[in-house]
Amino acid sequence: MSSTNPVRIHKALQEIFSERFDIPPETATPEALLRDIGLDSMMVLDVIMDIEDRLGVKLEDMSLPRNATLGDVIKLVQRNQGIDV
Repeated sequence: MSSTNPVRIHKALQEIFSERFDIPPETATPEALLRDIGLDSMMVLDVIMDIEDRLGVKLEDMSLPRNATLGDVIKLVQRNQGIDV
């Protein structure tokens, strides 16, 4: 399974949220707003650095919409890997 597979990215994000911030995996759905699950902008940067390490990817463009969802983070990873989303 490719590191850009959205299911793999989502699972890795759920693991990070659970391990680092005690956010239950069932709360971390692609539709969930990051702020609604308790993540501020600094936490999101930490998550992005962690996802780079876990998936072995390098994220150059880390731009997210103002009210980003978990799905937006998944798309960010895919976009940085050259996947059209």
